[in-house]
Amino acid sequence: MSLTSTTDREFLKTLEDWLGSQSEILVLIRYTRAAGDKSFEFFRSFAALSERLRQLQAQTCITVFQRHQLPLRGVVDDAFIDQCLKSIHDGSEFAVVETVCRSAGRYSWFHNEAGETHEELRKSLEDSRGSPVAVGEYPPWLENGSEVITAYVPDEDGVVRTGVY
Repeated sequence: MSLTSTTDREFLKTLEDWLGSQSEILVLIRYTRAAGDKSFEFFRSFAALSERLRQLQAQTCITVFQRHQLPLRGVVDDAFIDQCLKSIHDGSEFAVVETVCRSAGRYSWFHNEAGETHEELRKSLEDSRGSPVAVGEYPPWLENGSEVITAYVPDEDGVVRTGVY
């Protein structure tokens, strides 16, 4: 099985086409050798996504979703928490992603949490109270297909290798 590079023309053309036909796409970034650290990021332009890809270190894994993901959007308050609890079945894996960066010193990130129970969902939302978030069932990242594609940031020598996630 050959691995796709984030610099592959076909991969980049697919991303450009997807962004040309809809308002946003979700990208799951899994960082290598980072104790399972990952980031969910939304992109509305191909230029912004291209710039982000250039910032990532070698062996970072990028999974991109064409279909609209995490459809529940809003600022976390009691009404939004109730809406999420009604929309996501207890026992379904979910993701909560803040849509505004958090920062500490020179570091910035989009806070995200996942879980499977309503108790975990409520806690995750409480942790983001007052922040704008995107919430929904956990994106189907394990299998590539016509609406999910994965690529890896190549090493300096242009070789594509998987990392340790």
